[in-house]
Amino acid sequence: MSSTPHLSLPLLAAAQAQKHVTHNEALASLDALVQLAVKERGRTAPPASPEDGDRFLVGAGATGAFAGHEGAVALFDLASWRFLTPRPGWRAYVEAEDLLVLFDGAAWTPVGAVPDALDNLDRLGIGTAADGTNRLSAKLNAALFSALSAEEGGTGDLRVVLDKSTEAGVLSQLYQRGYSGRAETGLIGSDDFCIRVSADGTLWRDALLVDRRTGVASFPCGLANVPGANLLINAAFRVNQRRFAGGALAAGVYGFDRWKAGPGGCTLGVAADGTVSLSGALDQVVDFAQAAETGAASFAGATLTLSVEDPSDPLPVAVGTKTATIPAGPGRRWASVTLDGSETWPVTVRLQPSAPCSFRRVKLELGAQATPWAGVPADIEELRCRRYYQRLAASGGTPAILGALGQRVGNNVIDCPCTLPVPMRADPVLTTSGPGWFNGAPSGNQIGFYNNSGASWTLITGALTVTTLAAAGAAGLVLRLQAGTAFSGSVGAVGNLYLGNLAFFALQAEL
Repeated sequence: MSSTPHLSLPLLAAAQAQKHVTHNEALASLDALVQLAVKERGRTAPPASPEDGDRFLVGAGATGAFAGHEGAVALFDLASWRFLTPRPGWRAYVEAEDLLVLFDGAAWTPVGAVPDALDNLDRLGIGTAADGTNRLSAKLNAALFSALSAEEGGTGDLRVVLDKSTEAGVLSQLYQRGYSGRAETGLIGSDDFCIRVSADGTLWRDALLVDRRTGVASFPCGLANVPGANLLINAAFRVNQRRFAGGALAAGVYGFDRWKAGPGGCTLGVAADGTVSLSGALDQVVDFAQAAETGAASFAGATLTLSVEDPSDPLPVAVGTKTATIPAGPGRRWASVTLDGSETWPVTVRLQPSAPCSFRRVKLELGAQATPWAGVPADIEELRCRRYYQRLAASGGTPAILGALGQRVGNNVIDCPCTLPVPMRADPVLTTSGPGWFNGAPSGNQIGFYNNSGASWTLITGALTVTTLAAAGAAGLVLRLQAGTAFSGSVGAVGNLYLGNLAFFALQAEL
């Protein structure tokens, strides 16, 4: 045997010459291997300027003097490299990493340090015990996740990925106090992003929903200090095309635009500051167009909130088939209802105090919370009202002049083609003040026709009938004045229709 079985130290042979050479080689090997400490591990090429006694663990794919010695201990001794083949169980300290490694017969692996990988653990607890439900549990005061930089072999990015198996499943982060939920974010029962909150961990309210298809965000409970869309028209009672002076209204009769008396009628008044005084039932019918302005497909199953400001008394209300009571008190007060799935549109809103009640600024909106009032510019509000009711345009002054020329088209017929400034909701019905004819400048509830061609007032023989040439359209009509016997003057004459201060022609397309 020429070497030892474990460290392969050379042995002296009998009668060997130059025994000191073999002896010194063995001592050098012992010096290299006993209390083994290397500069680096995984070194693939010799350093440019090694010092005598430097040791390295040779890595895979080595080149130069290290080629073919992967896994060996490279020793720089007497200006040349020697390679010591490790055996299973050898240990070495790596100075560059402050790490102890062990040779397992195939590779050098860390010993007595955090392992490189922990796979397929059933559960893990940090500072606490994990269980079958919470298979990863931690009890600590802070946690840090830091991106692996490009210099360290990463990308510099950090992304935490959570995944669920079905759309109906829950993928969320739950925030608790005393192990009772207070807030939750994520994909909760759908693939739309949701933020919801709870005061007790039992009743939850959706604060934010983001549609995954469109990216459109909705706020089911409203936004603080951000006014929601008002589904009512003329909610401040400022538009008054019928010139209602206040007082009693019979059931079904309109006063202020879009508001009509409900069953049993009502008594209604509006003060200069917008305060409404009401006894009896007051209705507004909300149609699909009003809901569509908010993006709603219909009212079916919708939660709606009806609110007023400063109600003097409790105010019973109805929205569709649902009833509630708005409590009395200062500021905006409200009541919320959820409609049945069969209640699409139109929906009737009713205010019906049990005793005379005053309030201001009525508002109907989607959601379970009232939001602040936001007024609509007067001109916009009137244009919206004119989709349901509008008087044919006439000039100011007394008498007023209809905003369209008329023509004698027959012996007893005068036609006035009128274009509407605002198209109506549907083909309207003509309503009038029931005026009488005056053979001169009219006053009160009278009308008269001035023949511009003949420079004279047109006289009538027989009774006056006011109608339309054909059914009125949503965008216009031909107003027809027909004498029971005849009008004076010649056929084809063109002139202006004059109206007394109480006379009017109007179109109605109310629901």
